[in-house]
Amino acid sequence: MAGHEHEHSANASAGAAGPGVDADAEADAGATALPPSGGLLDALRGLLAPPHFQPRVPAVAGLEFGPRHRGIAPLADVYLPDAPGPHPSVVLVHGGGFINGSRAMKPMRFLATRLAEAGVAAMTFDYRMIFRGGRLGESVADVATALRWWREQAGRFELDPARVTLMGLSAGASLTMLTAAELPPATLDRVVGVFGVYDFSALQGRRAGLMRRWLFQSDDPETWRQRSPIAVTERVPHRVLLIHGTGDVMVPAQHSRRLAARRRELGLPVEDLYVAGAPHGFFNTARHQAAADQAVAATLRFLGP
Repeated sequence: MAGHEHEHSANASAGAAGPGVDADAEADAGATALPPSGGLLDALRGLLAPPHFQPRVPAVAGLEFGPRHRGIAPLADVYLPDAPGPHPSVVLVHGGGFINGSRAMKPMRFLATRLAEAGVAAMTFDYRMIFRGGRLGESVADVATALRWWREQAGRFELDPARVTLMGLSAGASLTMLTAAELPPATLDRVVGVFGVYDFSALQGRRAGLMRRWLFQSDDPETWRQRSPIAVTERVPHRVLLIHGTGDVMVPAQHSRRLAARRRELGLPVEDLYVAGAPHGFFNTARHQAAADQAVAATLRFLGP
């Protein structure tokens, strides 16, 4: 059932798996191929369904966080706790397969609402995507710009600059890991990736092939691999939490398992949570509320008191 979990804790010794690692996880981490992506229609239906929660109204909406480019306007929404700061905060990076999505997507509003209710400030924002102003490089640049802007707003929104976390979902998780690898380590405190794509070369299927060509303008699998989050994770020294549903057929949980295994090989901090039976985009509908609640609880524990 979706409420069951395997939680892997960070381990300081290189190559060591965290407590509770099962044989299936170890086998997945060492596999040579991932199953084809799927589940797109289910994820879209979930996004289009009415909200299953009472969304919090942003404290401020539509702020410009950077220069305007051809494509999507650089706009951000800010969600603040009711109590005075300084607040820990989370910069949320939306998903959408690098093609669509926005700062107001249901999963972004759900997470921003839950975080603010728990005393954590949150910011959601729009970034350039395929056919809408850029490819992977432009998306990463916009995430970095949004994060730097957010840190500059510490006084305005009563933020704790030492407790800023970058959290992404799906394609946003890929961008989160790639951005963390590009920025000075002190820019961020922690990193969270949820059902993310961490090895572009392992994705299979026609849609995956088209996406890679659009992102990289290359048919070379080595280019896809070198530009994947798993290939640059040694440049992410931060504490990292990976969350994935084992029922995800769109982005298989092996993506997170492999990334976690690689970080342990390098002696880098990582925690990973696998929610049994949960599909891709489990924040989208009330049907998977137990999985969403479990992921939120794990995130809040990871962020600390």
